[in-house]
Amino acid sequence: MLDEATDKVMKRQPGFVSANIHRSLSGKHVANYAQWRSKEDFEAMQRNPECKEHMMAAGKLAEKFEPELYAVASVHD
Repeated sequence: MLDEATDKVMKRQPGFVSANIHRSLSGKHVANYAQWRSKEDFEAMQRNPECKEHMMAAGKLAEKFEPELYAVASVHD
């Protein structure tokens, strides 16, 4: 569901940079690490009705759905 929402909707939103969807080896947990150009772009995406629809559908599948904003503290290559 997250792959489809990312391909069809999220990556077409202004400010979208990338998304990395991680599945735990147990198959019980999923993390979506998405990058946006700015906090404002992320907030605009959250107000978009089409994006809201996909986020709500994904949230209904989860026991816990906790979106959180982060700032890059450091990068190690």
